[in-house]
Amino acid sequence: MLERKITSVLEEWKKEEKKPCLLIRGARQVGKTFIIDDFAKKNYENYIYINKVL
Repeated sequence: MLERKITSVLEEWKKEEKKPCLLIRGARQVGKTFIIDDFAKKNYENYIYINKVL
């Protein structure tokens, strides 16, 4: 899989003791959902995905 810059940002976010809310924003169809889903599967046993369409 292609390594993306956001992967290192997510890893740093995970290391923080007091985590701020994670909000991913960006253009359509660039892989936001894919990268978050992949990160969650690799780093957590359970996760919840909420998709809020504005």
